[in-house]
Amino acid sequence: MAPVGECWIACGAGPLKRQPKAEYTERRVGRWRSGIVPGDQTPCRTEPRWHAARHKHLMTTTLYIIGNGFDRHHGIRSAYEDFGAFLKIHDSTIYGLIEEYFSIDDEYWSSFEARLANFDAHALKERASDFLIPYSADEWRDSSHHDFQFEIERVVGALSRDLKSQFARWIRQLEVPDPTTIPSKLLRLNTSATFLNFNYTGSLITLYGVRPDQLLHIHGSAADADNELILGHGWNAKDRRSFNHGLDLEETDTREAEGNQIIDRYFEQTFKHTDRVIAAHQSFFEGLRETQQIIVMGHSLADVDLPYFEEIIRHVDGPRVRWRVSYYLDDDPPKFRRQLERLGVPGHSVEFHRLAEL
Repeated sequence: MAPVGECWIACGAGPLKRQPKAEYTERRVGRWRSGIVPGDQTPCRTEPRWHAARHKHLMTTTLYIIGNGFDRHHGIRSAYEDFGAFLKIHDSTIYGLIEEYFSIDDEYWSSFEARLANFDAHALKERASDFLIPYSADEWRDSSHHDFQFEIERVVGALSRDLKSQFARWIRQLEVPDPTTIPSKLLRLNTSATFLNFNYTGSLITLYGVRPDQLLHIHGSAADADNELILGHGWNAKDRRSFNHGLDLEETDTREAEGNQIIDRYFEQTFKHTDRVIAAHQSFFEGLRETQQIIVMGHSLADVDLPYFEEIIRHVDGPRVRWRVSYYLDDDPPKFRRQLERLGVPGHSVEFHRLAEL
């Protein structure tokens, strides 16, 4: 996944529990073969790039796009609301800072990635201003020179680096159920198709026996403890101004200017660099030219992920591709249709179904 080092990544924590080899082999050669049902800032190793030559024989006419609704359908507690509950128990400091510096409403956790861009930096600067002791004040000490910056760094580090680490820890403790325990939840999948997976878990492999070489975890795989997990908002630095914009830096308190730079780093560190992720996996997208059917399962078509859909559409023969898209709420189809039409997908090419009906 090469040049994504500046994406917001989550490393560390332990690997997921792997199934015993004998059990997995039994499933692969038994009923699962049918194909209808079948299991900080440390350097990180990313998921290997998709090599077109190596996977050429796997490029099929059907592409599945898998979102978090797929994992949740199978009983995996992978909703961002579940991450919030995890944080509240395991890191009350970070959870408290989220409550302090973000506007928490009923929609916050469901739109967690996008809301990362709504960090209230002005509130942080106001609270940290208590540490901006005038140089002429009696209580001024040389040791106070960096107190303002330290306070801003404390909060920014917790809401970027430390939050990222807790996210990795949470993801890697999620349990994928044994398929024999959820027979009514298993879906009809063409397991010989190509899969673009936005989830981090191994649900496609564990539950359906999808081969890893048919599958691209576009945001990283939790199964590898050293793999990058990519998460972030879509507010590009090109679309926002630095907090030092418009200031006369010759006249501005150095402490304040340095604090602004730290806040700028927050928005950069929590930004999802989709362009770099796409570039790192360009051969995967180039291999989609023969695609005739795209099946979207459990994906919300959120704005932050639309660049991936744009890249898919750029490489397929639009007029001959049929889209089948799952929905959960009754008002999802019109919203999803508008999103796809924004990308140039004609309405007559799209069908909407409940996930279990696809």
